[in-house]
Amino acid sequence: MILVTGATGRLGTQVVRVLRSIGLDVRCLVRKGSEYFWLNDTGAAYFFGDLRDPASVGRAMDGVRHVIAAHGVRVERTGNDHRAVNADGSTALFAAAQARGVEHLVYISCAAVESDDDVPALSSKRVAEAALAASGLSYTVLRPGLFVQNFADLARRVEANGNVFLPGTPSMLVSPIHTRDLALMALASLELPALKKATLRVGGPESMAIEDAFSRMCRVNGLPEAHWPLPPIGLRALATVARPLGRRWSNHARALAAHYSHPSAVDGASMGATFGIPLTPYDEAARTAFTERHQSEDPTAREEKVVHRQFTATIYEPGVIKWEDLPAGPPPRRD
Repeated sequence: MILVTGATGRLGTQVVRVLRSIGLDVRCLVRKGSEYFWLNDTGAAYFFGDLRDPASVGRAMDGVRHVIAAHGVRVERTGNDHRAVNADGSTALFAAAQARGVEHLVYISCAAVESDDDVPALSSKRVAEAALAASGLSYTVLRPGLFVQNFADLARRVEANGNVFLPGTPSMLVSPIHTRDLALMALASLELPALKKATLRVGGPESMAIEDAFSRMCRVNGLPEAHWPLPPIGLRALATVARPLGRRWSNHARALAAHYSHPSAVDGASMGATFGIPLTPYDEAARTAFTERHQSEDPTAREEKVVHRQFTATIYEPGVIKWEDLPAGPPPRRD
């Protein structure tokens, strides 16, 4: 059994689908109320718990041999901040894995932790990496830079608005990676002896400047390369302006500045050789990332597969059951 944290996120979803595509037993640690039902077609199992609840994390480990930790926080909310999830939650996860005799754990961090930026999104991941190294577990830490999907998001804004702010230093070299390739790397890391106790930066097969990555994303999808530069100093200024609105938006702007100003290029050939997998060329990944929209973005998806209001793991086809007859909530927890 492989436990996946962050299973409903952009990366975690890919991890679950890759693991299930080859028939591996997967258990997703999900919070009640999260939209995990989009993974129902994978046949994955669910455990209702929370990284902020160490007791539930311990119970989730029952029968687990491997863990892929793909969790993270994009924008903080009350009680769901970087320290609670990335630092304290990760530490609890690693302790539970060690106590339950987990054979190997893969933690997906980020390349920007290598910087000196004192940003909660990064400092919390540094705490997690240190806790993992001290845990006694067999582990692999993967540090990806920017995802191809990050540039797809920017291109969608061009499609919708005709223009977009391009964050970061335009000439900064990066190696954008498709999340599916990163999921395959995480899978390979479970078994490769050379990756035991290893921490390594990972990325896609091609290195390019941030501005080039954005331009190629637009070109291959038939969009204008229209953008305004938003350098790191501008993002940090936004972070300062956003402070009166609360720390979450200020911290989010600071994290963007760090991610888009940290060079994260890798040797693409060595990536394929290290993990034994073919990496997706950037233009192909750009088309896929732009055209593959999450089901939650499809306005007809909820009509085609009606899910009850508390998002249990059952999907009802239209016409089979009336909305008012759907269950009021998930069944009692039996963990």
